Amino acid sequence: MRRLITCAILTSAAAAALGCDGAPSLQPAPATIEQRYLTERDFRRDQMMASLAGVEDDYARLRRDRYASGDGLDWDLLPAWNPPVAALTTADFAAGAVVTADPPTDRFAALPISDAAASAETQALRALGQAAFFQFPVQLLPQTVALTSADLARYGLWIDDRGGVGGIVRAQMADGTTRLAYTCATCHSAINNDSSGQLVVGLGNDQLDLGALLADAAAPGPGPAASPANDSLLALRAWGRGRVDVTTAAGTLPVRLSDLRPTRWLGHLHYEATVQQRNLASLAIRLETLMITSHGETLRPPRAVALGLALFLWSLADDLPTAERADAVAAQGRVVLQTRCGQCHGGVGLTGPPVAADVVGTDPAAALDPGRGRGLYRVPSLRGVGRRATLLHDGSIRGLDDFLDPGRAQGPGLAAGGHPFGLDLDAAARASLIAYLRGL
Repeated sequence: MRRLITCAILTSAAAAALGCDGAPSLQPAPATIEQRYLTERDFRRDQMMASLAGVEDDYARLRRDRYASGDGLDWDLLPAWNPPVAALTTADFAAGAVVTADPPTDRFAALPISDAAASAETQALRALGQAAFFQFPVQLLPQTVALTSADLARYGLWIDDRGGVGGIVRAQMADGTTRLAYTCATCHSAINNDSSGQLVVGLGNDQLDLGALLADAAAPGPGPAASPANDSLLALRAWGRGRVDVTTAAGTLPVRLSDLRPTRWLGHLHYEATVQQRNLASLAIRLETLMITSHGETLRPPRAVALGLALFLWSLADDLPTAERADAVAAQGRVVLQTRCGQCHGGVGLTGPPVAADVVGTDPAAALDPGRGRGLYRVPSLRGVGRRATLLHDGSIRGLDDFLDPGRAQGPGLAAGGHPFGLDLDAAARASLIAYLRGL
């Protein structure tokens, strides 16, 4: 009764605002997760804390102390950095040229952040993220890096007509100097291993030997073989192709460059399962803090760039095969997967909750490292697994055939690789499972 009286004495505009007499409410729509990430510090703080899920390690403590902390250590106080960049192209390597950070061209341009992207419009953000994937300098290379065309194959830097050369860019710094830097695409794009030779965006670059590149750039002159500098270079060279250490200062825990295409389905964002992916904001925060720490906590990316990258990574799942393989062998492989692997690899993303390192049987060093471990490994998504050149968190096994080869149980391969599940399949079941996995 009171509501009816109130509506009767209000003007029609006010009554509509209150939703009286069936009038539509004019209250603003609730802000989306994307909008809140861009504009609300407390929301970002809450999302970051929730994504850490109570984990106590060096990674978690650093972010608790610095991310949206509201004090003098707050990374929010760092300058937002969107430098003019120029991607390396094959033209830079013409006629035996030696490519360094010195800019030979005037084609530098900063990533354009449109008003639509800054206000969290989905398509604009995704386009910004795609551009940032190939152009935003995630980490600077040593100033001593110099590349020739022969170095591209030596270090496993891909060449693509549209993407450039290995995702390497020149970036203009605030003091006017120029530095070479690598982007997301450097580590997370690879040339297809079929006859097409196309660049597969998001796939871990199994040919990249970043450790060798960094070691060659830092190689000292003659000195004691047991010097700390030489030990550090040996650790870098031990990474090998397709691996990088983003956890330890010593470079002693290299892991496989991950396949980002199924990111949307992952419940956790680290091999060690220490960060939960709760929503798009938690992925954007992970990318934002990664770029902050990669630059020595001296700058941060524009938040629209981090959010755009997150949205672009989620969109990569749309390009993975969705149709079922029609042949009978692959169809039987689906049954094998569901009955023998479904406990860990279930659901649309063929992934699941983390598993204890001693259960999966892989090298536990990363899972137990105090910097970013709690004794667990995440369960990877099997979507897109057929194109991964190496498997497991450390890349210790090459391809599906070796992974499911029962012969490795009798040799050192099992001790090095672990994951004994499926090695007891008979030949027919194993062949059908591999056929099915190749089509995902």
